[in-house]
Amino acid sequence: MVTLNLPANQANSDSADEPSEIAFSRPAAACKFALMPTQLLVESADPILLLSDTVRHVCAGTAARTMAQAIIHPIDTVKTRLQVTAPALKLQRWQQRIKDNPLDLYVANRRVVHTRNWLIRGPKDVYRGLTGAVLGTIPTAMVYFTTYEWCKTRLEARGAPSAITHLASASAGAVMSAFIRVPTDTIKHRVQAYMETDVFLGARHIVASEGVRGLYQGLVPTLMRDVPEIAIQFALYEKLRKVVESRRGLAKLHTWEHLVLGGFSGACAATATMPLDFAKTTIQCGSSQPVRQVLKAAVQQHGPAGLFRGMTPRVCQTAIMSAMFFTLFEFWKAQLKPHHHRGTRDRLLEPKIWHKRRTHVWKRQFVQQ
Repeated sequence: MVTLNLPANQANSDSADEPSEIAFSRPAAACKFALMPTQLLVESADPILLLSDTVRHVCAGTAARTMAQAIIHPIDTVKTRLQVTAPALKLQRWQQRIKDNPLDLYVANRRVVHTRNWLIRGPKDVYRGLTGAVLGTIPTAMVYFTTYEWCKTRLEARGAPSAITHLASASAGAVMSAFIRVPTDTIKHRVQAYMETDVFLGARHIVASEGVRGLYQGLVPTLMRDVPEIAIQFALYEKLRKVVESRRGLAKLHTWEHLVLGGFSGACAATATMPLDFAKTTIQCGSSQPVRQVLKAAVQQHGPAGLFRGMTPRVCQTAIMSAMFFTLFEFWKAQLKPHHHRGTRDRLLEPKIWHKRRTHVWKRQFVQQ
């Protein structure tokens, strides 16, 4: 039996809220449809698609990582350009122009902000390489979270401690995903640094001149950076989240709490791995020296501070990306749950306007005042 709920007043009345029911038979149907003026709800005892926790986490992680990467791409572009040790002529001109044309903010004839004009060539300029970043992030995140969930399930089945489980799973995911991430990162960084004009043309040029091996420049420093960075980030976030939840007696945190914890964890991880990130970017932008020589040369030319070139945008980038990732990750996990499996705490991760009644809103939009 299928029940179709329609508005009781079929004479164009806006005041009635009670639906009327029209029943008709349908073999093997176990669904109930409720049709209201602005929404169609389908409730089924047997959901057509019920994702397992593992699949749900993989899909949520992939979506969250891709969206966060697109948001912080301009900051990544600035960081890359500051770390290049042998810049192309166009990049040298950009570096000089941002110094010669600073941005100043005055309040009551007093300068309170003095910074470089990173947008000297317009917003489009800092989005160079975005296509490569997005196309690379999707498969990278898919491989990472698939490996992470697989290792996590195996280790939990063997009774491994929670900290060891997260650390080992995150490290395994970083290693496996690096083989997809490094080629796209190499292309992206060269486009950002004006060494290539386009992601696809850049890939062809690198393969033609350096072979496939050229795409994997920076693989070693990437692994040296990613494994400890992800381990620190995930371990610190999970620890802080559990501490806050236990002290407040909550099953789930609010959105702003995920933002704060994720941002803080990312900033700590970025600071700890900054020298390795500098070596990675330098090698991927054309340097043929090994990691040790790159770090040694940076110290000789600029002192210990040379290892932390681009630290400000990197810490900002990682903090923002971590905050956005963990928030979006929890959000998408909740959204991918079947509706009847969602708890009341899952709604903390949804905008409040989604829960407001919107009956007849469309009529108020077009009524002539």
